[in-house]
Amino acid sequence: GPAARTRLSDPLRALAHGGLSTTAFTAFFYNFAFFTVLAFTPFILGMTPYGIGAVFFGWGVCVALASVFGAPALQRRIGSVNVLHLSLGVLALLQVGVALSQHMGGHAGVVVFVVLSGVPIGLNNTVFTEAAMEVSDAPRPVASAGYNFVRWMGGALAPFVVTKLGEEVGPAVPYLLGAACCLAGMAVLYGRRHHMRSLERIDVDHTFQDASAPA
Repeated sequence: GPAARTRLSDPLRALAHGGLSTTAFTAFFYNFAFFTVLAFTPFILGMTPYGIGAVFFGWGVCVALASVFGAPALQRRIGSVNVLHLSLGVLALLQVGVALSQHMGGHAGVVVFVVLSGVPIGLNNTVFTEAAMEVSDAPRPVASAGYNFVRWMGGALAPFVVTKLGEEVGPAVPYLLGAACCLAGMAVLYGRRHHMRSLERIDVDHTFQDASAPA
């Protein structure tokens, strides 16, 4: 028969699925934290554009390595949902580290914590994308559209909100808010954990692929 037509409302309907909405709203908070690091850090580094570029080059290397090598290895060992909890927790701690480093006037601390934040961000990017695709039975383009609609609201709000807060309240505040958003994401994930059970099959697939890969 003819392929089913996708309606504009389908991505929003797909969010009625508990697993997809849990993934999307956890990612909303995560994206807010992620874009806090990305959007606000250049203002506090007090560096030339080349210096800022070097810091974010190091950050990008951490993102790439964690995404490609770290995420699959950790998913096999502790499971996808636990990887999300771990990386959200680590990202929260690193953002508190950035906030405290500024308070103590240490640019070196800010640089180290920002570069290291690439590790949990890389892990999260991989696991969230897979989770959104696998957790519901909606067609992948529909699940992806619904998930991205919610997730990118966090990314769109963060630069505006944190820059305002940083200017008007203090430069440590955006990172404390970012850390709070990580904890909020963990709370959503924990409170709705029963919706995420179907993710166990991703972890089984990872283990199977690893076992069947040539030595």
